[in-house]
Parts: sequence; structure tokens; C-alpha cells
Amino acid sequence: MANPLQKTTGRHKGKGRFLLSFAFLILATVLMFYVHLRTGFAHLSDRELWQVLLGGGTEAQRLTVFDFRMVRSLLAVLVGGGLAMSGALFQTISRNELASPSLLGVNAGAGLFVMLLIYARDTSAPSPFWQLPLAAVAGAALAALLIYRLAYRKGRTLSPYRLVLTGIALTAGIHALQLLLVVRLDPQKFHIVNTWIIGSLSGNSWIHAAALAPVVLLLGMLLWSRSMDLNLLSLADETAIGLGLPINRARFLYLMAGVVLAASCVAIGGNIGFVGLICPHIARRLAGADFFRLLPFTAVLGSLLVLAADWVGRVIIAPDEMLLGIVISILGAPYFLYILVRTRK
Repeated sequence: MANPLQKTTGRHKGKGRFLLSFAFLILATVLMFYVHLRTGFAHLSDRELWQVLLGGGTEAQRLTVFDFRMVRSLLAVLVGGGLAMSGALFQTISRNELASPSLLGVNAGAGLFVMLLIYARDTSAPSPFWQLPLAAVAGAALAALLIYRLAYRKGRTLSPYRLVLTGIALTAGIHALQLLLVVRLDPQKFHIVNTWIIGSLSGNSWIHAAALAPVVLLLGMLLWSRSMDLNLLSLADETAIGLGLPINRARFLYLMAGVVLAASCVAIGGNIGFVGLICPHIARRLAGADFFRLLPFTAVLGSLLVLAADWVGRVIIAPDEMLLGIVISILGAPYFLYILVRTRK
């Protein structure tokens, strides 16, 4: 018979390891944020940077730090955290560790609507900042609703496998439509679309950060408060229903929450892949499957990944810049293959 004292000690050790790992992850993210903030075309020493952060420095230095670098660093944190949390949701809803916003058609739907908007509008005239995010959210939501409707069977629980297969099929169809649009774009519009499809945080302002922050923070807190529901979603349907969870309604609501998170981040940062795939997977191995621990760990890990990737993209071919999406793809593709091989065993 197991000793209750040994079980309690094991739980305390597990909690201690989690807290130590989480503290180390937060420290690494804070240090990466500082390194990211220090990087740019205009050189700033550590002393000059701290002077600016504490309210000093020249007007040009304050402009460089606060209006260009700080907003990009904050957006990297928000976009990374939001994409990672949405990936954790999709993997839980589908009970598939290979699921992600890009795999389930969310990014593709957002991208198609963004391309349609750019194709139709006059790029020489100024446009409201909210047009692109609104188009991305609308496209992602429509794609998710279509996937849900095609996978749903009346009188039955929603099959995670049908959800994933439907998402893959719809993503392939949307990509075909995108190719048809790309060949009809003029060079200026093609450059805008190409940058957005690859993914980049450059060119954004505090308006974009102010629009994205409430979505990521409020939805993240709401999901964290519903950790028990998300834990039940990861169980077998019969078990979750037996424990009182309305399985179809819960899947739909949390699917929409993941769509809003992913689409909002994609609208600002472009079609960035792999963050929603690899961060929840790594976090699950380090923090466990309990969403009370998994969700914050995943969010911070996503922020660290995007911060680090954006920093690498700015320094690896300096003074030129490699787009964020390319760097994340270089890092993420090998890990995706590793997950795929591991899953097949």
C-alpha cells in the first residue's frame, strides 16, 4: 500500500520543480526582452539605455527606445503568448499534439481575408489601422465556423479527428485560393502580402499594441480561470460528459476563444507558424498537463520564443533584417518533424 506521506512529498517536489522551471523561464524572458530592446540600427550602450528607461537621454534616444523598440518588444511578448495559448487550446480540443492554428485553418482564413482586403483597397491612400485586424479576425472566425460545421454530426459528440482532418482539407483549399490571388497582385501589393504571409513585427505602433494587449491578457486570464473545464476537455468524451461538462458547447466556445487569440495575433504579426505548435508541446513536458500550470508556462514560453526569434532575425544579417516568420520556421520545422516521428512510434 502506498504511503500517503510519500505521495504528499512527491506532489511538493513536483510543485517545487514547476516553480523553479517557471521562475527560470520568466527570468530568461525578462533578459531576452532587455537584449531585444537593446538591439537596433542605432547603437545604445547599457548606460544610455538605462538612462532612457529612467526618464533621461536625448529626444532622439527616447524616440528610438519607446516609439520603435519598446513597442516591437511588447508586441513580440503579446503575439508569442497569444499564439502559444491558442495552440494549447487547439491541441486540447482536438486531443492531438500536432494541432495548431495554422493546421486547423485559422491562419489560412485570416490570411485569405487580409489578401482580399489588400487586393481591393487603394494602397496609396491611408487606411484605418483596424481594417487589417478586423479582416483577419473575420476570416479566421469564418474558417473556424466552417470547419466546426463540416466536422459536426447532429446527435453525436464532435469528433476531434474529423475536426483535424476537416481543418487540413480547408487549409489546403484556402491556400489554393491565395495562390490565385497572388498572381494578380501588382508589385507593391505583392510586397505587402508577402511580408504579412511570412510574418514580421516591424512597422507596428503603440496603437497596435494597445489593441492587442486587452485581447491576449483578458482572454488568457479567462482561460486560466477555466482550467478545470480545459482539463476535462483533454479526457475521453464519455468521462468528460460523466463529470458534467457539456462537451460540444465547450469545444465550440473554446475553439472560438482560440480563434480570437490566434487571429488577433496574426493580424498584428502576420502569418507566423509553429509557435502554437511547439510551445504547448514543450510546456506540457515541463509543466504537466494541468492547465492551471500549463497555460501560463505556455504563454511565457511563446513570448520567449518570439522575442528570441525576432532578435536573431535582426542581428543575423545586420544591418539587413530577416523576417520573423523565416527564423521561427527554421527553428520550428525540425521540431515538428521530431514530434511527427515521436507520435508515429
